[in-house]
Amino acid sequence: MRTALLIGLAVALASCSDEQSPEEKAAQDQKVVQMVRAANEAPPPIEEVIPQAILYPDIEKEDLFGASCAYAPGTSMGARVIAREADAYMKIEDEMIRFAADPGARQLANRTGSLYNGRQFSLRLEIEGEGREDPNASESTLYQGTIWLRDRWDRIVYTGSGTVSCGS
Repeated sequence: MRTALLIGLAVALASCSDEQSPEEKAAQDQKVVQMVRAANEAPPPIEEVIPQAILYPDIEKEDLFGASCAYAPGTSMGARVIAREADAYMKIEDEMIRFAADPGARQLANRTGSLYNGRQFSLRLEIEGEGREDPNASESTLYQGTIWLRDRWDRIVYTGSGTVSCGS
């Protein structure tokens, strides 16, 4: 749509001018090409993502048992991210999205990573400070943490801070 509008505008401008020399015509054509290229390369508007809580049926379906860290925003108990050594998962629009661990990322608690990559998004995780024992789970440690979800243009489409529960 933008491309057609730009081409139409360029043609209209060209038809309004007097006779052009070949150099002027070439320069004007180059301008039009640059405008079309810029319009085609511009990223779409940012679409905010609202991840859903990962529920027990999701955990069973994806076999997300074992050593991991679960990130829950704010005071929510519903994990929005489950990170493991090799991968991480988020639930977006009722679909479980898998992210692969970035081998060059910094290692966090429970051998999880600080960066995971997916087809549509990348996921950055952070754990802050020393953990404390979870009073509700004997083999679990609680931390404060933050998650950032970025789209394929590296723009933040979701961020959340809250409790991180790491255990097996």
